[in-house]
Formats: sequence, C-alpha cells, structure tokens
Amino acid sequence: MAERLRRAWHARVEGEGELVRLAGEEAHHVVRVLRLRPGDRLSVFDGGGREWEAVLESAGGWGADVRIGPEMAGVTDPSFPVSVHQALCRPERVEWAIQKGTEVGASGFRLWPAERSQVDPPSAERLARLGRVALEASKQSGRRRVPSVEVEGSLPGTVPPGVVGLLLEAGTGVPPIAVRLAETRPRAAWIVVGPEGGLSPAESAALAGSGWLPAGLGPRVLRTETAGVVACALVLHAWGDLGAKAGS
Repeated sequence: MAERLRRAWHARVEGEGELVRLAGEEAHHVVRVLRLRPGDRLSVFDGGGREWEAVLESAGGWGADVRIGPEMAGVTDPSFPVSVHQALCRPERVEWAIQKGTEVGASGFRLWPAERSQVDPPSAERLARLGRVALEASKQSGRRRVPSVEVEGSLPGTVPPGVVGLLLEAGTGVPPIAVRLAETRPRAAWIVVGPEGGLSPAESAALAGSGWLPAGLGPRVLRTETAGVVACALVLHAWGDLGAKAGS
C-alpha cells in the first residue's frame, strides 16, 4: 500500500520546482501538529482539485517553506455534484453538517433562513470559520477540492433542468428517497434540509411548486445536521462514487 502523505493547503501553486511559503494556521499545522521537520515529505493541495508531492525545506517564525514536487495522479473528489441547502440552525450543528458532509463528498453548502430558524445569518467572521471547517475536513478526508460554503437570502429557488432537487421531509405519505434515486442519473442533485422545527407548510408548498421532490429518509426522525449527510451519502451511492453505479 502506498504511503499516505500528510497534507497541507496552499491556494496558489504554480507547479513542480516552486518554493511556496505556508503561513498562519497552515504553518502551525505542519510544524506543531504534524511535527514535520526539514527534509520530511508531505503533499500540498490547492483546494481547486490539484495536489502535489512536496518536501519541507525550512520552518521558523515566518512560517514554513515547502518545495513542490510532481503533481499527484488519481481522483479523490466525486464527479457527481451534490449541493446541500441547509436551513440555518445552531452554529455547532451547521459546523457538524459541513464537516461530515464534506467528508462524504458534498460539492457545496448553501445556508438559508427558514421561517423556523432560530438564529441569524452567519457574520463574515462566522462564514470564514465555516469555510475553514470545510477546508480542514477536506484535508482530513483526502479531498482535493474544498466545497463552497455560501449564504442564501431566502428559500432555495427553482430547480434547473437536468438537476434533481430533493426536499427532505418526515412523516407518512412522503415518497422514500429510494424512489427518487431509482430514476435516471441526472447531471447534479440538490438537497434541501429544514431547520430543527422543520419546514413550514408554506415553505414545503413553495418548494414543491419550484420543482423540488419530497423525499423521506425512513420512519425515524433525523436531526437537521444528520439528515443532509445521510441523504448526500445515499445520493452518491446511487449516482456517484460510493456505489456500484458510480460513473454510470
């Protein structure tokens, strides 16, 4: 089995032979957390889908200087995009949803204010922290592309052609998600997750009228931060790289 290199992130890497400087949290991670020393091997990914072998050349109060080596082959991110439209809820629950959703393979997260959301939209500082959560989860899970984390000002909009929009709802009479996933593979999937108190009847009706398909996750009621992660995993099992139909 090939050695799994410890990883660092740098947004701007030109290519092999370049010397890049890691600063701030990335330098701290490499030197203090990973305890790498000059001469140790690691890898550097740019968050946009590319990754390179590298060697730590020096470290100090200024940061850590890394020499970029050959670009690494292989695919670590799903080719099938799944966007999670998560209603605003408690900050720790949003963080958990983003962390675990990133590990599973979500391509992006859209946070939106539902009628029953009990928190305000995240500040710029909080949004930056959520982006860092996605980055750290990407680093840990081996992903090379960091999911986007954005804020929507209102209810998610109309589902575009070629995309399946799944509206997660609990209760009897809601078609199981397996029914939706038995259809032909679309080009992408969007998932709407309500807040702790669930979607209001008006929100459910508005979403259904905008092309979103109600889908249930079974007889048990899942927390808001769990539902999107479970649905994302099921979608990627049916249409992505977590199941036998991957790439079909």
